[in-house]
Amino acid sequence: MLLWGGMSGCASMNSADPAAQRVNIEGRTYLISALTAGTWIAASPAATPIPSTPAVRTALLAAIEQHSGCKVTDADFARGGMQLDAQVDCASRLKN
Repeated sequence: MLLWGGMSGCASMNSADPAAQRVNIEGRTYLISALTAGTWIAASPAATPIPSTPAVRTALLAAIEQHSGCKVTDADFARGGMQLDAQVDCASRLKN
């Protein structure tokens, strides 16, 4: 069920991203998608802030690593807590 008009995978929450992957963490749905080759994001389709608890942050970063196949090297909340941006290093993926 889509809770809001479009799935977001980029800085513009109004554009659709069919490649976004849905993950459920602590009963809430988040969309994980690539913004650029080196940046992935997690966002709430309900346009609500992401809880900044260590458990939620850790789970979202693990989901980004799983879906990107890359290691997260840095992450920070953006857009007033509505999005978690993660920088990824995909060099290790190329060695596998």
